[in-house]
Amino acid sequence: MKRRTFVTASTLSIAGLSGCLGDTEYRITNTAMEASPDPFSVSVRLAVTDATIEHPAALTLTLENTADDQIRIRSYGVWPFGVLALAPSPTPSEDRWETTLFAPSYETTARVEVDRDGSSMSLDGTPITRSLDAGESVTRRYELRGDDLPSAGTYYIVEKFNERASRYSRGDDWKPLEYQISVSIDEKRRLPI
Repeated sequence: MKRRTFVTASTLSIAGLSGCLGDTEYRITNTAMEASPDPFSVSVRLAVTDATIEHPAALTLTLENTADDQIRIRSYGVWPFGVLALAPSPTPSEDRWETTLFAPSYETTARVEVDRDGSSMSLDGTPITRSLDAGESVTRRYELRGDDLPSAGTYYIVEKFNERASRYSRGDDWKPLEYQISVSIDEKRRLPI
């Protein structure tokens, strides 16, 4: 009787894990700021390193105005970074895939629509323009779902909608908010079956 209970419990435990064991999981091993625009300081911090089945990895991006005066920033979707993605190149072409980075702020705005499983996204074409005072900073959290990555490697944080890239202005001219952050991702080791 005890053997039958043990076999049943073991079978149910393995069956419960079978879906989890088939999915690849990833770990963010490093982030690097490779370029930051002059009147700003852009930084990235790892909040959660593992992109697992149960929980996404998380990055926090901070933008600080290092100038002596106020700067206006225009973004689409969410302010100030916009809708972000990971791409295999810092300048991806339209025919290259990108992995969307999800932000909690997508759920609190009507400017970004994401379907239930995250496979489809649309963006309101109305810009959000706000000012960042001298010395002021703003931080936003972005999440990376492990099932959205095709493989381990080095990726770059890019704006998902190139035609709606964030821009800044100190007067009348608007310049692209160009920064370059690389993210190194390794595949996590799983239990052998």
